[in-house]
Amino acid sequence: MPKATTGDIQIYYEEYGQGPPLIMILGLSQDITTWSFQTSELSQHLRLIVFDNRDSGKSERCSQNYTTETMAQDILGLMDYLGIDRTHLLGTSMGGMIAQHVALMAPERVSSLILASTTSWGEA
Repeated sequence: MPKATTGDIQIYYEEYGQGPPLIMILGLSQDITTWSFQTSELSQHLRLIVFDNRDSGKSERCSQNYTTETMAQDILGLMDYLGIDRTHLLGTSMGGMIAQHVALMAPERVSSLILASTTSWGEA
């Protein structure tokens, strides 16, 4: 079972295919089986990385409070662990908020940002 240590936690992940990397970020309480319908097609063209956020699926459970910014650090740590300098990010729901944090924290590491069913929670 592949797990990456990112900061204070172990994140479960799976990789498929070859090509430019695409990291897919899920929403609250979802696990990687959510992506099962997309994995086969996308991995024909991309190096696809799917993972379980902290406190979900096969990733480690947390005893401390955390934020979507903390979870963005998890993404950057996963990228470091996998040797990915720059990636496309796809985030759905809470995953979209996490993806936005990654783009703000490390814009040089994001090739593109795909956001679905999410919000910025920014100021108007």
